Amino acid sequence: MAENENKGIPIPDVIDPPESMSVTLCVPKNRDHLAAFFGALYSLTEWNSWQQNGTTDGKELAAVWWRYFLSWNRNMTDIECEDGMGKCCVDPQIIKRINPTTGQVEQSSDGGSTWTPASDGWPTVIVQPVPPVTSGVAATKCDAATNVSGQVQVWIDHGISNFDTATTLLEFGLAAIAAIAAAVLAVLTDGLTIPLIAPTMAALGAALAAVWALGKTAFQDYWTTEIKDDILCAAYCNIGADGSFTDAQFSAFWNKVNSQLPPSPAKMLFMGFLSSVGSAGLNAMAASGMSADSDCGDCDCFSTCGHDWNIVANTPNYFGTLVERGEGFMIVQTDVINTNGLYYQWLWSGNADNCCYVTWEVIEGEANFNGMNAAPCGSAFNSGLSNPLGPGCFNQMQPQGSGPYTIKYTFTPCP
Repeated sequence: MAENENKGIPIPDVIDPPESMSVTLCVPKNRDHLAAFFGALYSLTEWNSWQQNGTTDGKELAAVWWRYFLSWNRNMTDIECEDGMGKCCVDPQIIKRINPTTGQVEQSSDGGSTWTPASDGWPTVIVQPVPPVTSGVAATKCDAATNVSGQVQVWIDHGISNFDTATTLLEFGLAAIAAIAAAVLAVLTDGLTIPLIAPTMAALGAALAAVWALGKTAFQDYWTTEIKDDILCAAYCNIGADGSFTDAQFSAFWNKVNSQLPPSPAKMLFMGFLSSVGSAGLNAMAASGMSADSDCGDCDCFSTCGHDWNIVANTPNYFGTLVERGEGFMIVQTDVINTNGLYYQWLWSGNADNCCYVTWEVIEGEANFNGMNAAPCGSAFNSGLSNPLGPGCFNQMQPQGSGPYTIKYTFTPCP
């Protein structure tokens, strides 16, 4: 009997301790070894695996271990357990970075030797469509452009404060994305995404690294009043009459800003910001409703000849409606019949000696177009109008037609 009592696992002093603990260990990656390991664990749930002492201790111990066996989390990983078991089943330390080439957030579990995309990379938001600024929010395209300028200032302020709160480039990058959200706050909701294409993210990644290296003082000093005024005027000169941007107008605004702002990592980051929000985000900024009755009189939108030509005012629009104005051109349509039964346009440079070499093209309603009258340079307002033989140096243009038509005027300096 004494011999049988010594066989099996010794009986513990306490059959069912009131406290438990978690144990992690490594095992050989081999089917036979795993079978032996699992079998050894399972044997603890069998009463006859314990020493027999003439009591029910073995049965009670088997019940205790059956309870623990059922609580076993059977998830297994392929984590290596070599090097003296020093790394045995310990979760590796994860470090993260912004890839300066792709702009994506990456992580490494081997101290930075290899990098993989992080599952919890950039936060995501969506831009909701909003009505243009003239839809009950403000009255003019200047108000909308001033709203854009105000939201740009929000972005700048966040960028400056990020230097005080971030301790790593990654933290600075995440804060920069949050600054984008703040700049278009009026139209952001949680849980959805602005799709940032790979080139945009690459540009943002490179810019973030460069700005982080630049430092707070240089970033702050870059944003002079002149630079912010250039951004305001670029918005004003390219925004639509209803206070919103089409994709083409957004592209024109982006290119104008890119050509005017002096080189700097701060500029790189700002251009990446604009690319990330696109026309939808810019329209959101324009419709933020912060401005009313703004003044954009200092914005000289077009420095080329013809930029100060205008349609002669009349009610109703007997002398045409401006469709589009750009560098060196105007597109004007007429659809209001005059009192004499004809359709007119009338453009005036504002000064007898303010002249341009003008060419024209009827782009709609050519069948209704009867001919062009023009006034040679030096003519007083409402004088000198006659039918020219072709393009020339003029200060007034006055076509007529039997029905609606649209003309594109192109202006260059007089020879």
